[in-house]
Amino acid sequence: MHIKAEGLVKRINGIPFINGLSLEARAGHILGLVGPEGAGKTTVLQLLLNLIPCDEGQVTIDDKPLTGKVLDRMGFLPEKGGSYPVHSLNQTLIYFARLKNMPRKKASVEAVRLIDRFGMIDLMDIPVGHLPTEAREKLQIMRAIIHNPEAILLDDPLKHLSLPSQNLVRKLVQRFKEEGKTIILATEKFDEAEQLCDEVVVLNEGQVVLRDKVKDIRANFQENLILVEGADNLQSLQSIHGVKKLVQEKQVARLYVDNRIPPQKILDVIIKTIKVTRLEVHRPRLSDIFLDVVNSRQKGGL
Repeated sequence: MHIKAEGLVKRINGIPFINGLSLEARAGHILGLVGPEGAGKTTVLQLLLNLIPCDEGQVTIDDKPLTGKVLDRMGFLPEKGGSYPVHSLNQTLIYFARLKNMPRKKASVEAVRLIDRFGMIDLMDIPVGHLPTEAREKLQIMRAIIHNPEAILLDDPLKHLSLPSQNLVRKLVQRFKEEGKTIILATEKFDEAEQLCDEVVVLNEGQVVLRDKVKDIRANFQENLILVEGADNLQSLQSIHGVKKLVQEKQVARLYVDNRIPPQKILDVIIKTIKVTRLEVHRPRLSDIFLDVVNSRQKGGL
């Protein structure tokens, strides 16, 4: 399934929040919507599924308008989902599978299979309202995939899960990719997106600040990164030969360093220049690149 959005605009109180966003998600790939809380990730997912109307732009599925039949072939994990507390876990899954037009017998089989996969067989006849918190979170994920959708849109699926459950969901997402499903994953965790996603759209306050394949974003930011923490004047480090840029937040400075210069040379100068409490060298992660781009834009807007 090929999901394409062109020029999406969503206004809040007349002011554009999502402003001219375009993206494409393809079969067999994982597209990440990445950004801090309030960046617009949930709003974009809702626009893609027509849960809220866009003020401008369009969304197409396989080059055709979004319809109810197409929605039946898609799965969605919302940020906050609801279920019927008096119905059992098993009944709830069958109900949502039937909403997607799955035959009753198949829905019953798939519900048991999925409950077993998530390690919840002993809970299948318990009313949803009596389930432990994490079990209810896993139920929301199972609801999104019970009907074996061609495309799956996930809003922060790992946020409230334990580490074993997170690993289970990661494996499921990878398996869905291998099966050729179209996956859009919204997350605040840049490291998670960097590991799981083939391509990312990075948002900040409703605006796209980065959009590319993860490997290409890394290739475009070749500098080494040195993190320095200390009580002295960190701005003085800007003058060190080989430091291309310095970004400071409180008493931590991020030095972007020319990769042609051995980092050890710069480390030696730093140690001689200020009293250091922490010193780290690594290649920029997606979160570092995001902060760099946002800070550059803010300075450019001053």
